[in-house]
Amino acid sequence: MAELIVFEGIDGSGKTSLSQMFHGHLLANGIAAAWLREPSDSPLGDRIRRTARENDAISIQDELDLFLADRRWDVENNILPALRAGTTVVMDRYYYSNACYQGARGLDPEAILSANREFAPEPDLVFIIDVDVDRALERIGRARTEVVRLFEKKDFLRKVRANYLALRGANLALIDGNPGLERVFAAVLRRYGRKGSPRE
Repeated sequence: MAELIVFEGIDGSGKTSLSQMFHGHLLANGIAAAWLREPSDSPLGDRIRRTARENDAISIQDELDLFLADRRWDVENNILPALRAGTTVVMDRYYYSNACYQGARGLDPEAILSANREFAPEPDLVFIIDVDVDRALERIGRARTEVVRLFEKKDFLRKVRANYLALRGANLALIDGNPGLERVFAAVLRRYGRKGSPRE
């Protein structure tokens, strides 16, 4: 049965690499799977990434509206069609990112979750990859030549991380992302094998 599996975490947590590894794992085991990221590859998603690179600050409501519009497009054009076709969808970020990031900018995380749940399907499993902020920034510094100024400030990422740790739900799985990538991925696979268990 097709599932919606989401990888979440602060920038530098390793969630992109882990989501791609998980997607490859599913394919290697004969499971039809698609890998998607948010912001999406739509013009709206491109605008969000460009705004994050080029601006120190934009209106919080404008930022959230952009994310919601991009997600509506992604749900209608990518996520729901894949699930209806029996394809498991692996997401690099989803609406939990909005709750945690825009929540760190002052909006109500629960209100953001509610707004998204009006149109976006609930994931079967959400891996929250938790990493110390200093470690995450160190990884970002090694991996990237440009700084995404809106989202990669230390105090801000601390607030985002706290929001992730405050999330609650039976479909949430907290994973220690501080060890090496292979060890973290092994923990992801172990937790995936116990779907339906309460958050650990």
